[in-house]
Amino acid sequence: MMSNGEILQIYLDNGLIKTCIECQFSKIKYREFQDDFFQDLCLIILEYDNEKLNDAHINNHMNALLSRIIINNLWSSTSKYYKNYIKYLRKSEDISIINPDTYEDK
Repeated sequence: MMSNGEILQIYLDNGLIKTCIECQFSKIKYREFQDDFFQDLCLIILEYDNEKLNDAHINNHMNALLSRIIINNLWSSTSKYYKNYIKYLRKSEDISIINPDTYEDK
C-alpha cells in the first residue's frame, strides 16, 4: 500500500490535481483563491483516509475523488474553504463604501 504522500506526488507530477482545480474553478465567481486552494487540497489529500485514497488510486478513480473533494469545498457554506476565503469576502461586498465627498452629516 502506498502512502498519501506518494499518491499525492503521482498526481502532482501528472497534472491531474491542477487540471481538476482549473475545471472546477472555471465554474465559480471567486477565482482569485485558486492557488491557495491548490495548497489546501494537497493538505486534504495528505490527511485523507489512506485506505480510501489507495482504493481510488488503484481503481483509477482519482479524477472522481478529486473532483468530489473540490466541489464539496467550493459549493458548501460549511467547508473550510468557504470559512477561510469566501465568507468574509461576501460580507465585504455587502458593505457600501461611503464617499466622503458626497456624504452629508445630518
